[in-house]
Parts: sequence; structure tokens; C-alpha cells
Amino acid sequence: MEKEKEENNERKEGKFNLGLEESIIIGFIVLAVSVVLGSYIVANSISNIKIYGSSSSSSSQLQTYLQTLQQVPLPNITNIDPVYGNPNNVNVIVYEFSDYACPYCDLFYLQTFPQIEQNYIDNGKIAWVYIVFPLYQIHPYANISSQYLTCVYELYGFNTWEEFANWSWYNQMQNISWDTLSSQQDVYNVFNEEAQALGLNVNEIDSCVNSSEYYYQIYNQENYDMNTYGIGGTPSFIIAVKTSSITFQTVQQVNSVLNQLKQYGLSPSVYTTPDYSYIMFEFAGALPYNFFNSVLQPLVSG
Repeated sequence: MEKEKEENNERKEGKFNLGLEESIIIGFIVLAVSVVLGSYIVANSISNIKIYGSSSSSSSQLQTYLQTLQQVPLPNITNIDPVYGNPNNVNVIVYEFSDYACPYCDLFYLQTFPQIEQNYIDNGKIAWVYIVFPLYQIHPYANISSQYLTCVYELYGFNTWEEFANWSWYNQMQNISWDTLSSQQDVYNVFNEEAQALGLNVNEIDSCVNSSEYYYQIYNQENYDMNTYGIGGTPSFIIAVKTSSITFQTVQQVNSVLNQLKQYGLSPSVYTTPDYSYIMFEFAGALPYNFFNSVLQPLVSG
């Protein structure tokens, strides 16, 4: 693990938080080029972002636009990635790159995700893929938490994983941060206590974690995502949309929303797959529900 940490020592994490009343922290961003982005204060107005459209659009305009974009493959969905909904039956797939030990990821899941799940996932409008992206250098226990919860998912399935993960996210927000514990064994003991409370076999989980069965899979996938998409921090998102389901005007609407992040030092990106069948919008931060709604609503509407 020490070697692994050394290989990741260039990762730095910038903190984004709102200083006004009723504001929301929008997350840790790590620059892959080893530059700390710094702290930005985002006013409440980000919760009221509007959608601005163009006057006309056409299939030819969309195809022309797609040809100007960098081409990358769709993110991988592996056996260790919990999935909400069915990616095969929707036009919009959201990939979340998240760290179980990141308090900003926890904040997103407790404050923003429930509304997304209710309004977009439960009714089949989108699918959501949770991709483990542990920030080893920033969070001392990112490694143990990512392996432990991955083992829970693999051994006991989605529902048990979700229950365990929600317990973990809630505890983090109650100031029982894993980073405040004195050792990795302390974190392990807390996880085992919760596993026992849920009726899980801790010896089976221990065996899975200690075998490091998923360590290299997580680590290699993280490096791939960093090199392919420039993912460097958590939470980060890629929204992949079938180009056959949207218009050029829709793309302009979404880009208009995403471009407003630039004034806060964030840098959204847009990609397409080599066959132009998907367009992908990438951005980062534990942004409020109104922001996600402003992005997702036009995409599912066509």
C-alpha cells in the first residue's frame, strides 16, 4: 500500500464550499496535473441556474458539432460497480466517480442524490453507475473503505451494499469521519461492527478484503479513468447521452448550464464516442439538485 500511495503522491485536493447561509459545499476536486485548484466560494445563485437555448437546431448541426469533440470510449461498467436502473434501457447514463472516504461525496449522496433517484432513476429516465475512485493520498483510509464496501457488494449484492453504504455516508456526516480514527484497524473494527449488526459474515468479508482481490482492479480502473477522461477528484460525473435521442439545441442548452461552472474555477468537458453514438458531459463537484435537474431535464426530454 505504501508503494501505491507513493504512486499517487501528485494528487492534491481543492476544497469548494459555500460561505452563505443555506449554501452547499460543492466538493473536493483534484487536478491530475498535480496543481491545487484552491478554494472557491459559490453563491446561492448556483442553485437557480436556468437553461438557455438556441433558436434552431438540426441533425446536421449536431453531427458537425460532434466531429469537433475529443473522442473517448464510454466508461467501463464492471462487476464491482453498483448500478441503479438499467443502462441498456435508457438514453442517459450517469457515471459517478466517488470515494467512500470523501465527506463531500457523502454530502452529495445524503442531500442531492435522493431527489435524483426519485425523479430520474425510479421512473426509468436514467441509469446511474457508482464507480469507486479512492483518493489514497487525501484520505488515509480510502483504500480500506473502498475494498471493504466492494467486498460487501460482491458478496451480498446491491441492496445490502446500499444499506451499508448509506450507513457509512451518514456516519461521515455525523463527524464520525474515518480520517479521525487512529488506525486502519480502528476503521476495520467499526466496519465489522456494522456488518455484524446487519447479519453479515465478517469472516467472509475479512477473507475477501485481506486477499486484496479487488485492490488492483480498483487501482487499475482508477488510473484508466484518470488518463482517459482526466478524472482527478471526487465526486466527478460523466453524463453519457445517446445522440439519436437529442438535438443540437439540447446540447447547447446543457453546455450553457455547464459553462456557468467556469466562473467558479471548474472546467466542464464534452466528449463523443468514436462512432458518435454518445455525447458525454463531464463535470465535478457535489452540486445541488437544482443544478443536476437543469442538466438532466433537457437530456431526458430530447
